[in-house]
Amino acid sequence: MHNGLRLDVVLAVVIATAIIIAILSMPDILEPVARAILSSLGYVLPAAMLAIGVVHGLKPDEHTWPITISYAMMQRDTARAVLATATFTGALTLVWTAMSALVGLLPEALFRGVYDWLVDVLVGVTMIAIAAIYLRKSREEGGEAAPDYKAIWIHGLGAAFGGDFFVVLLLALTVKAAAPWFPAALVGFLFGFGSFLGQLGIVMLAYRGLVSLVRAPQILVRAGRLSLLILGFFLIGLGIYTYFS
Repeated sequence: MHNGLRLDVVLAVVIATAIIIAILSMPDILEPVARAILSSLGYVLPAAMLAIGVVHGLKPDEHTWPITISYAMMQRDTARAVLATATFTGALTLVWTAMSALVGLLPEALFRGVYDWLVDVLVGVTMIAIAAIYLRKSREEGGEAAPDYKAIWIHGLGAAFGGDFFVVLLLALTVKAAAPWFPAALVGFLFGFGSFLGQLGIVMLAYRGLVSLVRAPQILVRAGRLSLLILGFFLIGLGIYTYFS
């Protein structure tokens, strides 16, 4: 048990540290890539939106890898890891679809950059709360409890209002001006679906690699919970830093 616990902690720290380094070291490439895709594909807008979403899913930001990889680690098998990823990104997609459908009513300058920091803090608090709840449940009930999909869904709804909310807003405004014939709701939907595809690829690589490395699901579940906890504190710190910078 002691060795298993030590391996949990090592895995959690290594994975959380790798994700934090990726977030802090990767430049914000999504918007320039989005502009390049839009300019190169022109009116092939569905493919453009989907491709931009895939880029988003592959990019390690504070509302993708820290959450989806941690939740996947806490699942018992690959199918549940896929479902956890689909649940989280499905909530993101729902919010982004609704927002892009109402884009004509949302003035960009009113909100941009005002509360990104607050979303980071709230999402970080949510991550810590979920990790703490399931740590307590595991101690009280035995076994290794994993977050249910309702909790993941609610978490996704909150995370949808992070910085990528404004990326979708800008895309929707751009598409509305350049191609008014294109259904605005499809901007958010295709972006979200593309993000799911990109994140799913990353999650599957991470999950399968860790399963083959550890060969003990219960250790991976505990490591995922600890990773969620560590990254929650990181997001709170990132939000506070963003607010004061």
